[in-house]
Amino acid sequence: MSSTAVPTPSFASELEPDVKGPRHFIGSFPEETEANNFEVNWSLGDDDITPLHNCYRNRALDRLAAAAAVAAPVANAAAPAATATNSPAGPFLDLWNDVTKQLSHSADLYISDGAVGAHAALRTPIRVVSDTPRVAHALANLLTKVPTLKDPHTPRPILVVWKSSTDKDESAFAYNIDTNLDGFTQAKLVVRGGGVSIESLLQNVLSLKAQLDASDEAGAPVTLAADVVATDSTSTLVFGANAALRGAQVAAAHGVIWDPSIGVTPAFQGAVVSSAVVSTPKASTRRHQTYPAAWSTEATVVARAFATILPHPTHAVAHGAAANKKDVSVEEFVKHVNGSAALAAALAQHGTALSFKK
Repeated sequence: MSSTAVPTPSFASELEPDVKGPRHFIGSFPEETEANNFEVNWSLGDDDITPLHNCYRNRALDRLAAAAAVAAPVANAAAPAATATNSPAGPFLDLWNDVTKQLSHSADLYISDGAVGAHAALRTPIRVVSDTPRVAHALANLLTKVPTLKDPHTPRPILVVWKSSTDKDESAFAYNIDTNLDGFTQAKLVVRGGGVSIESLLQNVLSLKAQLDASDEAGAPVTLAADVVATDSTSTLVFGANAALRGAQVAAAHGVIWDPSIGVTPAFQGAVVSSAVVSTPKASTRRHQTYPAAWSTEATVVARAFATILPHPTHAVAHGAAANKKDVSVEEFVKHVNGSAALAAALAQHGTALSFKK
């Protein structure tokens, strides 16, 4: 038997409270999962969103497709074209705070990080936060994927929040562009409720990029709501294209950025086409499997591997004119497509042939 005396308890140990439960349950910390990434959650704080439940960032396409297949349809998905309202700062801030608070309580949040514009020198980072996998699935087939944007804290000049239901609130489609004290300019777009189609979202995002990039300098890039049909050596800008044209082999859809010194780069890496022409063949590998996103009964969003740079357009055609016409002047063409001085300068510089079609 040991003769060592039992140690006298220290004064500090006598002050410690008795542990009522197992030590490993004290101060437990949530584990990271696909739906709970700490860096992503922190980055959303900069966007005024605090996710309280599941939050997925750039979720794998197969999982997005599976979630979208059982999700509620987007209300009024086939709505006609809509233009977001440029809201004054005060009312817009109230709307923004209301919608971001609602999104914070959503059971599932979907973060779509990417870029508008394929070429590195011409692209603009974008983030879309939505509460439905249908929006995220469509955007996964449309936004340019940029490896350097893996950091969730990367500044994104375009920020969109999409709340699919109104929860007894009025529907809203509004934007505001503001420059903070650090000199960072950001365009924010709010979608709440139905009535906004995926095409309307793309066109308004394209408009925001055009406003952010606007420049009066000669030779400045110009953002255009146009498609491109290209051959080996020529390309044609198409204004007013429809889903039937996009179902064919277009080289860019829904928008392009034209730099007179570089060429034309697609704004998006996908297209909204007629659902009737969409098929999903089985790929040889999981990596190459495609997952078209059914947006409505008429429209489906498909991914397209568009080239990063296309040739300067040799032709430009505007659909929807009163009559077919060849040899249209630059001034008449730019007025018809509601273009800018930068577009007029680019067309004149490259001697692009212009025409109208009904």
